[in-house]
Amino acid sequence: EFEGIHPKIKVVRNLDQDDDDDEVRKRILLSSAELIPDDTFQLLQEKYHARKEDTFNICIPHHQQPVTRILSKILPEEAQPPPSSYEQVGHVVHVNLKAQHVDYGKIIGSILLDRLQPTTKTVVNKLGEVGGPFRTYQMGLLAGEDDYFVHVVEHGVSLYFDLRKVYWCTRLEGERTYMLKNEFQPNQIIADAFCGCGAQLIRAASKKGCRIVANDLNPDAVEYCKESARKNGIDVSPANFDVQCGDAREFIMNLGMRMSESSSTTPSSDTTINASKLPHHLLLNFPLDSPSFLNALRWWPSGEVMDPPPRIHVYTFARGDEDRTEAEVAIDMVADGLLPEGGYSIASKFRGDYLNELGCNVEAREIRDAAPGKLVICVSFSASRTLLRRMQGDFFD
Repeated sequence: EFEGIHPKIKVVRNLDQDDDDDEVRKRILLSSAELIPDDTFQLLQEKYHARKEDTFNICIPHHQQPVTRILSKILPEEAQPPPSSYEQVGHVVHVNLKAQHVDYGKIIGSILLDRLQPTTKTVVNKLGEVGGPFRTYQMGLLAGEDDYFVHVVEHGVSLYFDLRKVYWCTRLEGERTYMLKNEFQPNQIIADAFCGCGAQLIRAASKKGCRIVANDLNPDAVEYCKESARKNGIDVSPANFDVQCGDAREFIMNLGMRMSESSSTTPSSDTTINASKLPHHLLLNFPLDSPSFLNALRWWPSGEVMDPPPRIHVYTFARGDEDRTEAEVAIDMVADGLLPEGGYSIASKFRGDYLNELGCNVEAREIRDAAPGKLVICVSFSASRTLLRRMQGDFFD
């Protein structure tokens, strides 16, 4: 009944007493006096003059109660159980109301708005699924201000964007932190083909001095990325923080083609980040179809030894099957994107070892649940010289 109350109810309390009474008396709150065995209560009576009280009323302010408890008391039976979760992005809270909750959306929104003050100003209901070319979703206002331009602070970095116009996932904060701690090194070049509003890149540039070359198809996301970088004191010149709007496949191809062009000429000045070298890391965080973009790597130069070779991080949805785990399925999807085998009618299986023979050093990590039995997996591998030569049709060692 009282689970989730914060701070917890004090079950031992001082009794009100006269000023001339030196003896401190206590009240112990129990859900039922019958919880105390008779012999124990008799001992308390004899030693401490204890007595039973029928009831003692306490008031629990609504700000101490979890939202789900408040909703469970207010919503009618047909709307039970109440919504159990929500996500807060800046001053906006969004919920995914089920069919039985929709008719009571305004009530739910008002309670959330009141309970989550002062950080919440807007409550919305997510309408439909993430979709479209920019991976956004429709939302309906339940309570509060009709204002969706948010300010999000993540590990000391400020991000600014309109929640209606860009893709955002708070749950990926842990993954962004992982990449900073375990993958990115100071002053490296980080490339991102699907950068969104740039949370990962701005943190890398701000915290580790990394240079950035990035892309997104969404022009609003690109502008928000640049503006947030400026507001965090980052130099957004093309030589330091180069973000463009365009097709991801062309972006990946151009990373290699610009290096090939620069190898035959000597530029007078370094006006773009990637004029003379490939990135240390390339991120492809588009789980719906990331592996299909990997064939663009065949445009990368393979004639020179790269030490260490660029590390590619591919995020993809995966479901396990009778033979393979989700991670093994994801690795095979990446392998098929790099080096298709057997045509589109025959699925490749267990090709991780083959990629490792090419010097790829494949690793796979589970990122999050996407649906029952469906995970987001990050497959990381090295774009080795041997791999690139295979992709370009050179099968001779």
